[in-house]
Amino acid sequence: MDLKPVRRVRLSAQIEEQLKQQLLEGRWKAGERLPSEHELSRIFQVSRVSIRQALQALSAQGLIETRSGDGSFVKQPDIRDLMQGSIPDIYLTEDSLRWVMEFRRLFEGPVAELAAQRATEEQLQQMDVLYQRMIHTATTDIQEHCNCDFEFHMLIGCMAHNPMIEGVYRVQNSVMRSCWSNIGSTKGPELGIHYHGLLLEAFRRRDAAACRQIMDEHVLTTWNLFFP
Repeated sequence: MDLKPVRRVRLSAQIEEQLKQQLLEGRWKAGERLPSEHELSRIFQVSRVSIRQALQALSAQGLIETRSGDGSFVKQPDIRDLMQGSIPDIYLTEDSLRWVMEFRRLFEGPVAELAAQRATEEQLQQMDVLYQRMIHTATTDIQEHCNCDFEFHMLIGCMAHNPMIEGVYRVQNSVMRSCWSNIGSTKGPELGIHYHGLLLEAFRRRDAAACRQIMDEHVLTTWNLFFP
């Protein structure tokens, strides 16, 4: 058996968890000063050593910034923090949409080309199912339509059979989901249905060059809707 003895959770870890939850719920806004170590020590009824350890952990995660002699302040995280896996997508700024869509223009075309060469027949069948669901939910269930859209692109990442590419797609989709209310209301379902249909046909033909060209046009068209 691989069971190991349990360890008591340190006080600093408990404090860190409570403060982190408050930060993610928006209790303190970006740039706002947190209570002092002395005040936190009084609130939690622990030593300042435990408070300092908790603050250091939050600083290492990119959630706060500690300034010598001035205290700890809420930091505005960005997409680089998400790439490190430390910040949930709900905590990102609107600038993340520009960054991730700019990245898509460089990334998704070549991935689609590679995916066309490596996709299994089962994956192509799954792509067809997702496309049909996109069509059927376009006017009846916009949330499900959006989910199919994300899954379609995620499937392309998986079709490349490269764990690094899959990981990047997961990060990209997290940011896109966090900004989707803006995206969906701007582009509507028709654009996605059009380009995903063209991609599906190109993947069926195993036409790698066409997959790249269509994907490049798809992400460029979406980009131009937001940043003309």
